[in-house]
Amino acid sequence: MTARGAGAISSIQLAGAGAEDILKKIFIRLCQPSAALHAMEGRGFGGQGAKTNFKVGDILHGNIFDGGALVDEVVIGCEAKDFFSINCHGNPIIVENILELLKKHDVRIAEAREILEYMGEQKHGDNVIAIEAQIGQSQAATIYGAKIIGHQTKMGLLQAANWWLENLDTLELDDIKEGAEQILNDSKIADLFIRDVKIVIAGPPNTGKSTLFNRLCGRDKAIVTDIAGTTRDWLSAKVRLKRIMAEFFDTAGLDQMLSGQNSIDAESQGRAVELIENADLVLYVVDCTNPAIVMAGLTESLKKLVVFNKCDLGKDFPTGGLCISAKTGEGIDRLMTAIEKTLGVLYFDIKKTVCFTDRQKGILKQVASASTKQRIKELIQELLKGSVAV
Repeated sequence: MTARGAGAISSIQLAGAGAEDILKKIFIRLCQPSAALHAMEGRGFGGQGAKTNFKVGDILHGNIFDGGALVDEVVIGCEAKDFFSINCHGNPIIVENILELLKKHDVRIAEAREILEYMGEQKHGDNVIAIEAQIGQSQAATIYGAKIIGHQTKMGLLQAANWWLENLDTLELDDIKEGAEQILNDSKIADLFIRDVKIVIAGPPNTGKSTLFNRLCGRDKAIVTDIAGTTRDWLSAKVRLKRIMAEFFDTAGLDQMLSGQNSIDAESQGRAVELIENADLVLYVVDCTNPAIVMAGLTESLKKLVVFNKCDLGKDFPTGGLCISAKTGEGIDRLMTAIEKTLGVLYFDIKKTVCFTDRQKGILKQVASASTKQRIKELIQELLKGSVAV
């Protein structure tokens, strides 16, 4: 269940009929430091294990054995009948050894998403929105995103869908469609809390984009020189803001003349434009000592924030943008706030009714364009009882 790779702790979920019987064959509870060794000596332990009894809510400390060989010291949580959490050391080799041992006992290895869906079905039955919420919360990029998703199983999307269904005969068709449109619009902002927000740092060469990128990262990741055009390829780094998790991209300086210089410059310009087109927000960095703004590569539809850099040089600041010094850090806090304000997340009510999966959004789009109440009824029933998709 934890990310692949080394860590302090890794967690393996063991679920399904027979899970308890398998654990009884490989796990010995530690009542005192030498208990497992005494158990081996006293019983001639060879893979049968101590007959530990598991109760829901138990947290047990002990060892996992493969035959007579110690695999790892673990903590096991009994979360439900035939549903256990094995918390072992985070060395990937140890995790692999435990998985291989489980496979010897006819366990099928599943991805985390499948286990979460199984957990959701056991807990919520056929409540598809609640099952999707259980999966979605585990994948949310921020605590706000997890709270937004959790709300949809209480007073949010689930309640709205049930209310539409119960009052379909008395509600106006247009009112339901407008309600669906509002949910879809609010979902666009809610989505920024749930996933990583892509923010591209763009602008002409030598305006301090890489210096700003390094400042936002908190360390030197991009090469910085006084030579225009130093950055040829893009770099990225994830930064936690006040309410969202942002992935910043440092790109090559936008200059139409470079597009025709050589294949390398043309490729770097093309990659920068591609990143810009797929960004949630563009920070367009301008040198405040030379503030002529040419929005190369930017369309009107893109969300953008003009950032005047190098304000530490003491020049008269231009109007219509945010003045900062990436070199000294002046204005960076204001920039962070401006980013969240521009994206619409700074004052967003996390208790709004929203969709949080593509399945839900697809159904609500159909509701918003439905021509009959019968069609809306069918769509809402699909929203509530359809197939899980996250």
